[in-house]
Amino acid sequence: MQKTLSKFFSPNSIAVIGASHEIGKVGYEIVNNLIKGEYKGEIFLINPKAGEILGKKVYKNLLEINKKIDLAIIVVSSKICPEVLEEVGQKGTKYAIIVSAGFKEIGEQGIELENEIKKIAKKYQISFLGPNCLGFLNPKQNLNASFGPELPQKGNIFFISQSGAILCGFLDLASQNNLGFSKIVSLGNKADLSENDFLEIALKDSETKVILMYLESFADGKKTIEILKNNSKKPVILLKAGLSEKGKKAASLHTGSLAGSNEAFEAFIKKTNIIKADSLKDLFNLAKGFSFQNLSKKNGVAILTNAGGLGVLGTDAIQVESQKSIKSVKSEAENGSGLVDLSKDTKDFLRKNLPSACSVENPVDIIGDARADRYKIALEAILEDKNVSAVLVFLTPQKMTESEETAKIIVSFFKKYKKPIFTCFFGQKNVEKAIKILEKNKIPNFDSPEKAVEVIQKMQENNKTIKQESNKTIKQIKEILDNAGNQKNLEPEKVAEILKILKISCPKFKIAFSKEEAIKKAQEFSYPLAIKTAYSEILHKTDIGGVKLNLKNEQEVGDAYQEIIKNVKNVGNQNMAIVGTGHCPVLVEKIIIQEMIQGGENVIIGMKRDKEFGPLIMFGLGGIFVEVLKDVSFGIAPLNRSQAEELIFLTKGYKILKGIRGEKEKDINSIIEILLKISELSIAFPQIKEIDLNPIKVFEKDYCVLDFKFVLF
Repeated sequence: MQKTLSKFFSPNSIAVIGASHEIGKVGYEIVNNLIKGEYKGEIFLINPKAGEILGKKVYKNLLEINKKIDLAIIVVSSKICPEVLEEVGQKGTKYAIIVSAGFKEIGEQGIELENEIKKIAKKYQISFLGPNCLGFLNPKQNLNASFGPELPQKGNIFFISQSGAILCGFLDLASQNNLGFSKIVSLGNKADLSENDFLEIALKDSETKVILMYLESFADGKKTIEILKNNSKKPVILLKAGLSEKGKKAASLHTGSLAGSNEAFEAFIKKTNIIKADSLKDLFNLAKGFSFQNLSKKNGVAILTNAGGLGVLGTDAIQVESQKSIKSVKSEAENGSGLVDLSKDTKDFLRKNLPSACSVENPVDIIGDARADRYKIALEAILEDKNVSAVLVFLTPQKMTESEETAKIIVSFFKKYKKPIFTCFFGQKNVEKAIKILEKNKIPNFDSPEKAVEVIQKMQENNKTIKQESNKTIKQIKEILDNAGNQKNLEPEKVAEILKILKISCPKFKIAFSKEEAIKKAQEFSYPLAIKTAYSEILHKTDIGGVKLNLKNEQEVGDAYQEIIKNVKNVGNQNMAIVGTGHCPVLVEKIIIQEMIQGGENVIIGMKRDKEFGPLIMFGLGGIFVEVLKDVSFGIAPLNRSQAEELIFLTKGYKILKGIRGEKEKDINSIIEILLKISELSIAFPQIKEIDLNPIKVFEKDYCVLDFKFVLF
């Protein structure tokens, strides 16, 4: 059974048990981090000596505090941890971090202590992190519940690390490269909460784009495989230590872990299609690539360089990486990161506008005396080329090279064309400022052409994995559509099945065919309720009085049912075109009952198939105002992430979703994911003529599709 960890990352109150008065002690630095990070919740400090620490009152024991404690951070000797955890349980606190070391990593005596705290935690239903851990950080909550470094930038990386020390070094490196994090967890001994608990959270976390893991062992490898089985969206990058015999022994001494065999790990990689990092540097490079950029499924890399040597190294690396992963594909171009042939128009333009000594084939070599203006001419031409899906820009700092100006040009074109750009500004002192400009604007720079190519290749492979995983759903959806018969408008139950397969969230609902059944089915929900006609031939339910909201009791449900049926029958008798020629008394009496979903902003996502351009994906403000305000934008499927983002940005409703007049930003990432799924669905199933998801309630975190319609040919 999955643990409930709703308050773990966002507690309203924290108690530090073992808070220290002495600077440099773990118990002091945790308190300092909480205060310095500007955590907004209440902080309670516990130490038998009482007094004050950093201006905060210190209590002698936990039970002296009369307020509820959501999270306890325990920093005491391992020998008294059981006693302290008992107090935590008696207090009713359900979450804890046991920072203290001295458990199974030290041998038999420590194992006994660890087993004891596990029993106490089970007795009081406490979920705890550790022992022997650094703690966790949640930058978006200004929460640094650790004795690690300062809070990093807010971003989209969820980092799960079994080593606190590696985590600290990684965060220090990240701060120099503008990498941002959604959440960071130090696992320690994993006596209770493990990588599996946090992996499940990370996969569902709307703030997270990429998941990093450093592990020395698996708590439950079978469960990890099961968790990852249905992941078709987020890259999970893993660095596994303890693969050699000596490495296994070191891992056991470090966290008391029992590392598995290298052969088993390689089988795990193949089974899950997880992305394997081969070193800490590799883990960092992959984090930067996946966090900063989005590669489309279209293949085709172009290289632009002012140094022939770097161009040759980049070309060699691309050929080597392509050959590594060619298994059953027809050609290198289909495989992923093969060098693309530039179009004739592009090459003609480059010949006309570059010095004759330059090479206009791919890689494009603009030679060593290239200033920023030459980079500008060449890069824009390459980005304009429809064959190019990503660009590698190489630069070595020669006497006339304008590194910083070139970086600014790259940034401006990245924003304009929204095609992935990766760079290798090779050097140190003379390119340092330029690299900072690039990475501040989410353009990853790598210290060698080979490292840049490795990242692109793994990102391309991950795209294929996502595509393969998505294809698993095609058979299920095809079966539903094949069994639809002659339905023009797919029955709501069938649409709900498809949305569930796509992992698009919608509320639970019940179907009823009579007033009595409606009242009975309503008892399965909590009031207030909404009911609406389920007759699939009706396109605009609200217009004909087919929707009733905010029903507070059985009487209102019964009355609303009768009124809806009356309205539907009246409209059907007056104009059969509205309900279709398949007018059926039984279906007219069919209604949907569901809970009212309060709050949030209404948006609409739809698809209509154009005769010339195929599926048009629509986004806009939703609910009853969509046809009045007409604040919508369209894109041609298939959409990539940048195009989906642009659909949202082009509407006036974007400002509302970002938050105005004190309102908090809504979950825009979830909207993007729905757009991408509907785009893929429309390509995969040409028998779907139209899709209407309206309204979609979007909240600060998460969303809910309240009404939906699929129209078939």
